[in-house]
Amino acid sequence: MKTWTGILLMIILAVATLSVTSTAKTTNESQQQLNIDESSSQATAVEASHIDRMNDALNSNKDMMPVKADDVSVAPENNDVRVYPMSIGGSGYIYNGLVVEANGKKREFSDWRAEGGSYKPEVHELDLNGDGKKEIVVLYSEGHGTGIYLGQAHILDPVSLDVMKMQTLDEIVKEHVDSKVTVTSDQIEIGVTLNGVPAEPSNVEKGAGDVLYHEKLQFGRVTYYSVEDNKLVVSTSGAYGEGVYAGDLTFSYVFQNGEWKANDLKYSMEVYEEEYYESFD
Repeated sequence: MKTWTGILLMIILAVATLSVTSTAKTTNESQQQLNIDESSSQATAVEASHIDRMNDALNSNKDMMPVKADDVSVAPENNDVRVYPMSIGGSGYIYNGLVVEANGKKREFSDWRAEGGSYKPEVHELDLNGDGKKEIVVLYSEGHGTGIYLGQAHILDPVSLDVMKMQTLDEIVKEHVDSKVTVTSDQIEIGVTLNGVPAEPSNVEKGAGDVLYHEKLQFGRVTYYSVEDNKLVVSTSGAYGEGVYAGDLTFSYVFQNGEWKANDLKYSMEVYEEEYYESFD
């Protein structure tokens, strides 16, 4: 009797052990399957993200246009000096970044954004400072419209093609120009002092409507850069209100103490008619 009882207990223990082992194996397999599913899900998400980025890049490239021969500007002084866009958008009228090539060297300026078409950049090779080396001068427009012309200029070292330091327009105005705009019920008086010398004040009839007038002349909304007589020349209009101008500040750049600075400053007081600032379109 005891023998049969012992045998029966051994059978029960064996069955219990098999059941536990089977349960553990099933649980482990389920956990492995769960891990595989999670990894697969993560991989799919990463792949989808990569595809999205690729599609974004492709869609962005679709908006770009190829650079054509008409987009290349050549220096009139040297055919081996050129400037052209890195990429083109806006139906061919927006240059996203510019490339400068000079005598076998090339440099990209991705932060320069210029207009194309009839406003495409200019490039020159000139000895601006009389040191026997010809600097590279790049001129372009960042945009234009009614009462706006955003000209820009850079002077590059002819050897390294590094951008040379130039006084900014804000620095030049702060150092050399003082002005005051006085608004009365029917007139506006504009006074300008250049390098401490006052110019003849100008009186303008107050226009109709709610025009926002400045306390002093604002410069930068209409600025032209050009090369004249082997000099980089700047002309910038002084705005006494939004879209209304009273005269031009003109100057050229000279090289002093390792920096290009404003020289030969002049201010011509002239109030521009509507046709003038509409001609920027």
